[in-house]
This record gives sequence, C-alpha cells and structure tokens, in this order.
Amino acid sequence: MINTKERPDRHSETVPDGKTVAFCRCWQSGKFPYCDGTHRTVNAETGDSVGPVIVKGGAAEAAN
Repeated sequence: MINTKERPDRHSETVPDGKTVAFCRCWQSGKFPYCDGTHRTVNAETGDSVGPVIVKGGAAEAAN
C-alpha cells in the first residue's frame, strides 16, 4: 500500500549546476521527496521494481 498521507502531490525544485539529486517514487521515504533507499524494502515486499528519479543539474538548453 502506498502511503500518500501528508505527502505533496507535486514537488518543484531547481537543481544547481553539477549537483545530482535522487527523488523518491515509492512514496515511502523518510526523507520524502528525496530518496533514502526505502524502495528496496518496498520492492522486496511487493515484487515491484520502483527506484528513484535521478536528476543532475546543469545549464538549460536553448529551445530551437
């Protein structure tokens, strides 16, 4: 069961150039919205294969 109680529906963050951030997709992280590795336990219990979204900050590319 996914625990979405008191979790935001959306999260917006600017990731600084050169910094890498792992965002939770299992909704169980104790550091939500950041991944703390809890998905490993959730995956073992449910048979899922959910992992974090990894975002690396960098300069925005210009649109053509």
